[in-house]
Formats: sequence, structure tokens, C-alpha cells
Amino acid sequence: MRFCIQELLTFRDWQTEPGVYADALEEARLADELGFEAVWLAEHHFSSYGICPSLAVLAAAIARETRRVRIGTSVVVAPFAHPLRIAEEWAMVDILSGGRLDFGLGRGYQPKEFRGFGVSMERTRERFDECLEVIRRAWTEERVTFEGEFYTVRDVRVLPRPLQKPHPPFWTAAVSPDTYTLAARKGFKILTAPSFTPWDILRKNFDAYRAAWRETHGTDAGGDIAMNKIIHVADTSKQARDDLREPTRWFFRTQADLIADSAGVPPEQYKFYRRVRENLLALSDERALEQAAICGDPEEVADKIRQHHEALGLTYLMGSFNRGGVPHDRIVRSMRLFGEKVMPRFA
Repeated sequence: MRFCIQELLTFRDWQTEPGVYADALEEARLADELGFEAVWLAEHHFSSYGICPSLAVLAAAIARETRRVRIGTSVVVAPFAHPLRIAEEWAMVDILSGGRLDFGLGRGYQPKEFRGFGVSMERTRERFDECLEVIRRAWTEERVTFEGEFYTVRDVRVLPRPLQKPHPPFWTAAVSPDTYTLAARKGFKILTAPSFTPWDILRKNFDAYRAAWRETHGTDAGGDIAMNKIIHVADTSKQARDDLREPTRWFFRTQADLIADSAGVPPEQYKFYRRVRENLLALSDERALEQAAICGDPEEVADKIRQHHEALGLTYLMGSFNRGGVPHDRIVRSMRLFGEKVMPRFA
């Protein structure tokens, strides 16, 4: 098993913005010290849900503060920047980090963000595909020429180039079975956060991805699935749940409010957004803790991770230790307990 952390940079009313960034840097340093595989960063705009609008800025800062841990993006939102600018900035991060970048690209989903930038939510799949192709060419070709519906590039030399060759690993989010198999055939690793999806459906999707990867690439190597879960460890199971209950409630209700702000959502997606919002608002505290989180004392947390491994074949777990406003000192304690008492059980 490999373990990593994700930083969403939630901003609660009792925090300060400088404090949020300082805590994220300290948690990244701690992840490096404790032997976590990677620190993943999430891009968001215009809400306290997450205040990291420029992942490249934070990634470069983390690169200077750490020595070993990889730095991942979950995700750079493709429609919000030109793909050549994305390619340039993240090549810089790969160089400054000594080749530690894992590059995740996504379509975005929050209507308020699209509206703020004046970007349409229509046809984000097609825009994403073009963006990814331009980035790939910018990282592997001497000069880039591309003619698409959304982007046109004519004979441009893009510098710098990433340190990793031919390019940093590509990651993408996956939900539907078709997305899993398509990602495998394109050589993309998977980012997924299926808090409430039944395990039999997840296993079917994971197995389809692995089979498609093996068929396309002739090996199982490289076909990674990183599963995101809220994680919190305390000295007792009761303390862990008490620490996490209010932050988890705030997180899902805030997410529901962002989805409710649905102006601009394409008509064919509107019912889906409404259903997700209703499900989030109906979520009880106990169901959230049991299904969206892995929390408890070290032994309980290790047992739950082992269940995920056995049921899903999971080998890469992304832990959201800082989610919803858990106090920083308790996050640090949780990460230390995880690194010292949980991770060694899976070495």
C-alpha cells in the first residue's frame, strides 16, 4: 500500500488566510518526514470550500520545503487557463521539484467558478480533450501545431520542458465505467473520490480499468488508482469521531450549497446536480463518518484500510487529513499516528 495526503485548503471563519497556507506547508513537510508517497493539491475559486486558486504557486513552495515527497494536482481545471500556459507552468514545477510532479487534469464542476471566469459549462469534455492534447504535445514535441475547435496553436516552441521524460505521469478523474476504460487505454492514472458508491460497483470499475490497462500496455505496472477518503486518527475511536463530526458536516453542506448554485449548468446535467445536492443535505453525521471517512484509533483505521484493500484491490490511498476545518494541531497528531502506527502495518 502507498499513502498520500490531499490539501484542499478549506477556509473557516475562525481561520486566517495566511494561517491556512502556513498549515498546508507544515502538513506537507510532515508528510515528507513521515514517508507519505505524495502531497496532492486541489484547485478551487471564489469560495471558502478551498482557497488554492493557483496550484503551481503552492506546488513550487512545497517543492522548496520538501525533499522526497511527490507533488500531485487533483486537479488543474482545464477550462480556466490556456493549455500552453498550463504546460509552461507545470514544466517549471517539475524542474523546481527535481522531477516530482504527478499531473492531474480535470474538467471542473462548480457552476460558481465557471460563472466567475465567464466560461461556459457546455462541452467541457471536448475542451478537456483538446487541452490535454496540446499539453502533451508541448511537453514532447519541438514545435507545436494544433488546430482544434477551442484552441489553435501554430508552430510554437514551448519552454521549459519537464524534467521527467517523456512527461510527468498524467492523472484524470473517473466516475463512469466508460471513463475508467478510456483512461486506461490513453495511459492515464485514475483519481477517484467515491464516498458513497457501493463497493461492488467500485470493484467492477476498478477491475475494468486494470483489464484495459493490461490489454493496452501489456503489463499491470503503471495502472494506478488513487482513492480519496477523509482520514482522521486519534488515540481513541470516540475522540476521532468527535474531532471529525462537525468538520465533515460543514464540508458536505458547503459542497451541497455550491452545487445548488446551478446557474449555467447544462440542462442535461441539471437533474444530476439536484439529486447530488439532495443526497448531501440528507446525509446524517454517522453515515458520513462511516462511508466517506476512515476514522478511529490506529488499529481501527488499519482494519478499515485492510477492508478497502481486500474488497477493491486498493493499493494507493489518498488521505484528506485536513478536511472541513479540523484544527491543525489535531491534524498533525492524526498524521503522526497514521505515519507511525498505521503505515508500518502495510509496509
